[in-house]
Amino acid sequence: MDQYKYNEHFDKYYDAEPAPKKRFGTGLLSLIVLILIVALFVAMFFLSKEMRRVNDEYNRARMAEEERNSYSVVKGADGTLTVLGTHNGIPFSYNEDGKILEGVSIAGIQLGKKTYEQARIAIISDAQKRIEDINIRATVENATFVLVATDFRFNCDVNPKIHEALKVGREAGRDCYTVYIDRERIKTEGVDLGGYSISIDEQSVRETVDRIAAVVDKTPTEPYITLLNLVGGGKPGVGIGGSTLDIHSTQKVYAPNGTAMAEIQFHNGHNGYVLNKDDMVDKIIKAFNAGDYHAELELKLEETEPSMTAEELVASTSEISRFSTKFASSSDYRARNVQKAAGLLHCVVMTKGEEYSYNELLGPRNEKDGWLPAPGISGGKEYIDSPGGGICQVSSTLYNALLQLGPDTKIVRRYHHSIPGSYIAKGLDATVSYGGPDLVFKIETDTPMLLFSYADMKNRTVYSIIYGVPNAEGATYKIWSETVETIAPPESKIIEEPMWPKGYKRTVINARTGYNVDVFRQKYDKDGNAVGEPETLYRDKYAAVAAEIHVGTGSSSLPIPTD
Repeated sequence: MDQYKYNEHFDKYYDAEPAPKKRFGTGLLSLIVLILIVALFVAMFFLSKEMRRVNDEYNRARMAEEERNSYSVVKGADGTLTVLGTHNGIPFSYNEDGKILEGVSIAGIQLGKKTYEQARIAIISDAQKRIEDINIRATVENATFVLVATDFRFNCDVNPKIHEALKVGREAGRDCYTVYIDRERIKTEGVDLGGYSISIDEQSVRETVDRIAAVVDKTPTEPYITLLNLVGGGKPGVGIGGSTLDIHSTQKVYAPNGTAMAEIQFHNGHNGYVLNKDDMVDKIIKAFNAGDYHAELELKLEETEPSMTAEELVASTSEISRFSTKFASSSDYRARNVQKAAGLLHCVVMTKGEEYSYNELLGPRNEKDGWLPAPGISGGKEYIDSPGGGICQVSSTLYNALLQLGPDTKIVRRYHHSIPGSYIAKGLDATVSYGGPDLVFKIETDTPMLLFSYADMKNRTVYSIIYGVPNAEGATYKIWSETVETIAPPESKIIEEPMWPKGYKRTVINARTGYNVDVFRQKYDKDGNAVGEPETLYRDKYAAVAAEIHVGTGSSSLPIPTD
């Protein structure tokens, strides 16, 4: 069995090769392998030696090349960099200081060796010199306006150009020698980056044009009204004005007794004109952009018309309020004061927003100005004669005419009397005193109102008549008052008079009943129908006053006082 080995794959026995034959074949193969290994090592030895030789030669060549082409960077104390180098054995150097390179220019302005800010100042200075030459002449009608640089603002966009100048000669990815050669070329040949842009600020142009327009523009003259006083008075001619050359038509104003008391004169309006501002702005900007700094501009004017015609003014003007009070029981002096006050209120043109003061319209009341002494309330308790007594009747008449205009008139200040008058309902009076209580009012309509006052001395009636544009809705207003409370006077005051004879007495101040009065206003439509509920305007309170009786307590031999 020693001569056989079991073959597990075929599951059978086979004859094994004789042992001596097997050992001979294995030795030969080992010898061959050994020879090959030795040969490989020998080859590698010689190859390695050759490679070291070649590498040494390369290194020597490289070192020689580096000695001929090398550079170094030296940082200075001021932060600048100096590049030192050789190329093919020839030395070169240049500085890197962050400034624009020599030879670089913008619009012919040499910027070499300048910082960003220095370059900016240089270009802006150049721009200022350019715009200082601006001398644009703008002519309209017979007027010429000279426009210079200070009339405008300018935009000089130099920053992008300066950034571009700083990049010249500093392109990335290049070796030092190439950079050096390029910079030398720029220094010698120069590089100009072209012009910079200056633009005129449009808003500043419009502001300048607006100032010119404020001088040139002429607003149209609206048709207007003047008044001619036909009856005279304290101030004849109040309200007269305007030109007689442009009168379109006239209209007389009559008092109820048929007297022509005034003439309304309707005047034509006149066209105006305005500067075509957009056209002027466009011309200035175009001249600047074209470099025409000495342009001669012809400006355009556009005619403008009044908002209405004289015919429309005539058609829209009529009586819109009238109120009257009687002064039949007045003394002649008081009646003359009423007439004089009415004359001072006659022919007044009232315009929107302006405040009118009764005291200012009449002026001071004294005898040298023609005011006569007549009874007037003094101290709120009694009547005494004073110059101008009775003029409160005229102010009260005017006050009611104003109230009838509705919200088109604003009463700024008004005071009631301490003693109710007999000529007007309680709560509808308006007391005045120069330097004291006043009637102040203003109208709220866009069109003027015309005030006419007239004292009919024969019928002893004073009128306040107001003309203007009737309410668009045809509305009218009615005013009235109602007494809501009656207040009995307090107990009489007894004042002893030792210089009067005993038994003599006199009532110096009469007892007076007080009242609380509400004033109402009702609106009516064009057909006379009431619109809504009555409006309560205000409440007046008239104080009750105790009688003041003076009683003599002296000797019966004393004389009876006569004053």
